[in-house]
Amino acid sequence: MRPVTKWRAGQMILQNGNQVTVLENYSPYGNANSILQLNLGNYCSYCEIFSSDLEVEHVIPKNQNDSKKTEWDNFLLACGRCNGKDNKSNKLVDLNNIYLPHLQNTLFIFEYKEGGLVAIHPQVEQNNQKTKANALLNLVGLDKYPGNPKYSPTQRHKMGFPENDKRWEHRRTAWEKAMRKLKALENGEISAKAVARFAEERGFFSVWLSVFYAHPDVKHEMISLFKGTEITCFATSTFNPIPRSPNNQIDPI
Repeated sequence: MRPVTKWRAGQMILQNGNQVTVLENYSPYGNANSILQLNLGNYCSYCEIFSSDLEVEHVIPKNQNDSKKTEWDNFLLACGRCNGKDNKSNKLVDLNNIYLPHLQNTLFIFEYKEGGLVAIHPQVEQNNQKTKANALLNLVGLDKYPGNPKYSPTQRHKMGFPENDKRWEHRRTAWEKAMRKLKALENGEISAKAVARFAEERGFFSVWLSVFYAHPDVKHEMISLFKGTEITCFATSTFNPIPRSPNNQIDPI
């Protein structure tokens, strides 16, 4: 899951050639959508799908704390599936016991594998870190894929989750496209920048970064091209994920 950086309330930005200020509050909250997409790109903050139909997502749900309903600091972008009733929706969120893409390095805690699979990365070893990573995984259901024993089949849902939840399939397709581009890159048929631009137009940042793990030039281009990617979450030469807050002795992730 791509780590992102949010603009600060009060910050001046350019929108359609005009200088505007990022507000502390947006009422109605939907008015923040265009600013969020300028900041973070047209990608779901959770599953990373590229979409022109993203929602302003409340990190702390409205029914949990209505006072945060219009707060810029409480917004991310989400697709209807990640933000829907089968996944995040109105689930309670405890910021002290979960990792989130605008606060921690969520790429460091997950691994993306062939077939559209997402799991907690083996490098996450401490129990409290595993708990926080699991909380995010469960919040948006990114590990919903056929055959995952965590989701028992039911009469209604043969895969253990709604059949129209195709996020795993979208990741699998992205992986297959990335593998074709990897072969083209290694055969000298395409440049690192061209690969990154192709990925930028299709989303699934973490999938592409995983496939091109051995190619820092591609990773560097991608980090630069995907709007809002937090550069401090990557090593300066390899561009591999590193903890976001290394000086935090309690939890550097």
